[in-house]
Amino acid sequence: MSRQRAALRLSLKALTGAAVLGALLALPAPTSAAAKEAAKAAAAKPAAAKARPAKSSGPATPACYNRSEYAAEQMMRLHTEMMIVGLTCRTVTPDKKPFDLYQDFSVKNRAMLSNSEASLIAFYKRSGGGNATRQFDMFRTELANEISRRAATIGIPQYCANFVDRSVAAKDLTPDDLRTLTTDEKGAGLMHLASRPLCDVKTVSNPDPVFAVASATPAPAAPKATTAKAKPAKAAAATKPKQKVAAAPAKQSVAVR
Repeated sequence: MSRQRAALRLSLKALTGAAVLGALLALPAPTSAAAKEAAKAAAAKPAAAKARPAKSSGPATPACYNRSEYAAEQMMRLHTEMMIVGLTCRTVTPDKKPFDLYQDFSVKNRAMLSNSEASLIAFYKRSGGGNATRQFDMFRTELANEISRRAATIGIPQYCANFVDRSVAAKDLTPDDLRTLTTDEKGAGLMHLASRPLCDVKTVSNPDPVFAVASATPAPAAPKATTAKAKPAKAAAATKPKQKVAAAPAKQSVAVR
């Protein structure tokens, strides 16, 4: 009986092992294949990403002006300054009517102002960095803020005392005068401020000159004065006090009678 039970146990173990092995063999193999395909796809993605060219950013704003663009900025600076003077000083110097000066200048030189705006908008279009008209408006706003900060730094009374007279002079300028003022620094007798330099003016930066600096050789140090140590004077030998010798008594002469 015990032999039959032992044989039965062995047969059950064999059947169980065979069933497990069969189940393992019967599992679908695509799991490993799918994993390989997924790994290949993941590896292919970075390669594809590298292969795609990076989107190029728009060209930067040109670094310099041509002659008409440079003159256009000078015209905008003059016009904007007259506007700030008119708004800032109309209560400080009401007798000179600074805001009326600005309006009169705008009407008188409408064509030149319009051409200057178009020239600067064309400059911003060359950059390809967005809406050119909006960039021009931002430039004018920053220009007005810059002039306002300058007025506050100088002090409103002092600013108006100097710049209202400039508006008076500007209103009387002819178109030829304005062309000289905006394009010819030497003829205008002033230095222009500009956000960009002229493209056809090359600024050469030479190295700083080297100056031979004479290095004075330090004078040899004076030898230290060796002060001879004074030898202590030898104490004078004690001299015995001279004994005064008593003078011999004078001989007495005896008178003989």
